[in-house]
Amino acid sequence: MERLVYSMQPPARRRDLQKPMQVLCLGLSRSGTDSLRNALTILGYDNVYHGFVITSSQREDCAFWVPLMRQKYARQKETLPPGIDFDSVLAECEAVTDGPANVFGEELMAYYPDARVVLNRRKDVDAWYASMRRTCLQVFGWPMWVMSWFDTELCWLWWNFWEVMLGYYCGDFERYGKQVAVEHYEKLERSLAQQKRDYLEWTVEDGWEPLCRFLGKPVPGMPFPDGNKGSGQFQDNMQEATRDMVTNAIRNLGITVVGLTAVGVGVYYRLSS
Repeated sequence: MERLVYSMQPPARRRDLQKPMQVLCLGLSRSGTDSLRNALTILGYDNVYHGFVITSSQREDCAFWVPLMRQKYARQKETLPPGIDFDSVLAECEAVTDGPANVFGEELMAYYPDARVVLNRRKDVDAWYASMRRTCLQVFGWPMWVMSWFDTELCWLWWNFWEVMLGYYCGDFERYGKQVAVEHYEKLERSLAQQKRDYLEWTVEDGWEPLCRFLGKPVPGMPFPDGNKGSGQFQDNMQEATRDMVTNAIRNLGITVVGLTAVGVGVYYRLSS
């Protein structure tokens, strides 16, 4: 029913074989993902995938990720079987960071066996937890939920957020956030060890040197990017990216209220006459 009311088609992109996927950064959001996106762009990787892409310019991607997340959670977060065409959404990208892609770390590693893997994390899980509560959970509060009823793209964006926060964090980020964060990295580390696949443990404090050494790139002559900081920048970026959807939702909400009011007045006068 919801697909009929809020219809959106997933993308069907196709990869140029001369531009393979090269880097998978599989750490959780608020673990230097935006800084990594900027750094990888500086290092020459084309079209680095990040959660803000879904929010701003490729909102149709939600129609790929949301059903896939529901499928994964129906399997108690176990690795999905082969057959998922990740290139249908990531074909134009040479690198990936941030959610929702990081929820599918094992699946992405299987699909892109030659890509280099970076496990970006924050050393202090308590600091990561506080950052998530201060940013993601604040932006996607009840006002955004109400607005999502009145705009298709905003509705899919809400589902995208909700499936990650509800599904990946066992339905309760406040209670299970830290536990799931620890398990996220442990599971990827086990999988990488089983595959005997090389990877980089990295934090944003490590900066350029270990990242460039791992990727075989020269160190740029500039400071390491410091993107999407928690002091209001995340919220500002999200508000700017969703401005048109929220504006459309408010307009549709107003039309709905006016329409319902007119119907109510008409019914009242008909019953009174």
